Formats: sequence, structure tokens, C-alpha cells
Amino acid sequence: MAFRTQIGSRQDNVEHLIMSINNRIESLKTQFNLYFNGELRVPPESEREELEKIVRDILYTAPKSPRGSLLIQNLASRFSLYNNMWKKKLNEIETGLFTIKRKRTAYTDEPKPEKKPAETLDISLNREDSFESFYDKYNALLKKQPGTEEQKEKVINSLKSKLISKNLIDAQVSLSVDKGKLKLKIKK
Repeated sequence: MAFRTQIGSRQDNVEHLIMSINNRIESLKTQFNLYFNGELRVPPESEREELEKIVRDILYTAPKSPRGSLLIQNLASRFSLYNNMWKKKLNEIETGLFTIKRKRTAYTDEPKPEKKPAETLDISLNREDSFESFYDKYNALLKKQPGTEEQKEKVINSLKSKLISKNLIDAQVSLSVDKGKLKLKIKK
């Protein structure tokens, strides 16, 4: 009711009033976009309902000059278009046809696991026990139970062939696990 008296007392300021309502529509449009993108938790329903009443009041109670009527009709059409779109999307959310993907906030992100430092072993083609310790570290890093003798020989022979291909008899081998995979670095 207070809005009606405001309109009646400001017949010459209808254009100014329409501009302020247009600004509120733009603000509401931004708020709904934020809600539909998951950045606001609650839709700005109270603001939409209030703006709907204001547009209805200005449509029926504002002074009717040709220019004012045209501006009011444009304002009402613009608000009606957005209002219908917002109501439709809200209805789709309620029925499950549209889902809002909430953005993860900084405080809910899980901390990244710390990288464990690489374990370094001295390996020699002349010492078979160095390959045994390598295999033990290999299983410990991958958190595996020791496999069969055949699997053990396969892992050890793979390392031996790498050493031979690099023409190394003695080397330092660094073992680390990254994303569940074993990383192996061979240094002279």
C-alpha cells in the first residue's frame, strides 16, 4: 500500500521509478544466476515476490501518459519474461530435471597427501642380495604381499636388464610411488 501512495505522489517521476525497478530486476537476475550456478544456497524468492508485487502495482496504478505507459509495459514484459524463466527453472529443480552443481569451497577441499621421499638403494650386478633388498622395498612401497618366485624373478630380471642396457654394474636406484604407480630412477 505504501508503494501506491509513492506512485501517486510522484507522477512526474515515473521514469525515475522505472529505472530503479529495472536496476532491481538486474540485481535479481544476478542473484538467480548465482543460485543456478551453485554459488548461493537459497534462491532469492522473497525479493522476486516483492518485485512481482511492485511491478503489478505500477502496472495498474501509475499515471498513464503515452511515454509512461510504454515504459511501464516494457518493464512489465521484461520482468514477466525473467519471472517465468526463474519459476520454470525452480520447478525443474524441484522435479529433479535440473540439478545445481555446488562448487567446492576452499575449506572443504581435502588436503593433498604429502609425497613420501624416494627411497634409495645401492644395487650391484655382482651382489644378488642387493636385488633381494630391492624386491623387499618394491613390495613395501606398493603395499603388496610378496608374490610367487616367478613374479619375484620377473621384477628382478627387469631391473637387471635396465642396468645392463644402461651399461651399469653399480648404480643407485630411487624408488617412489606416485598415484599408485612405482617410479624408478637409476643413477650412476
